[in-house]
Amino acid sequence: MTAMKSRRLGSPNTRRIAGFTLVEVMLAITLVAMIMAMAYGGFRASVRATSTGEALIEQTNQLRVTHQFIRRQLTLAQAMIIEEGDEPGMQIRFMGDRDMVRFVAPMPGYLSFGGSYVQQLSLERGRDGYELVFYFAMLNGYEPGDIEAHDGIVLIEGIRSGSFIFLGEDDEELVPFWADYWEQTDQLPLAVGLTMDLGLDNGVVWPELIAPVMLDTRAVGASRASRARTGADLIMPRQRRENR
Repeated sequence: MTAMKSRRLGSPNTRRIAGFTLVEVMLAITLVAMIMAMAYGGFRASVRATSTGEALIEQTNQLRVTHQFIRRQLTLAQAMIIEEGDEPGMQIRFMGDRDMVRFVAPMPGYLSFGGSYVQQLSLERGRDGYELVFYFAMLNGYEPGDIEAHDGIVLIEGIRSGSFIFLGEDDEELVPFWADYWEQTDQLPLAVGLTMDLGLDNGVVWPELIAPVMLDTRAVGASRASRARTGADLIMPRQRRENR
């Protein structure tokens, strides 16, 4: 009788209690939270990397398209009269300085109805640095001030600094030169350059643009056109020429 009672009293100690202790539950919750935090951090990092990559690709494509567009328009510049100058008999066919260039060229078909347009590229102050703005107006019926009367199209914004440069040739010494102001408004330069510092930290830069202008032999002297065609080194960027 005593032995049976002893076995009954000892039986609760031999059975395993079902469930978990509070410490085990808290430890499991902590581990699950850590795993979820690590997974969420990895997911956010992946999303940021994807977004950054897509933004970089989009930014690079925008610069490439803008670069090609500006180069095309400058290359197709025509020696056509934009307006009459202040002096009698003076005709303005091309205007340019560090911050602006104005010329006549055909517009792409998707932007116009065909024909020649007065076009202008300007580096202007914006909300965050400078902006490269494109203006255009039809040459047919053009009057001074028509360009300014139209709203410009912002091609690039957030530019730290920039400048247009122009390639000319001395008529007497036949020596090419680069200048940031075009004085011979009745003639076209041999080439137009655009340098810009975008000020970006992601490694995206503006490729230096040097656009040789197609010469119209009907508007310039044949000797000048002949010299320009054989002088391929005339469109060498100013920076490279100075390093020689």
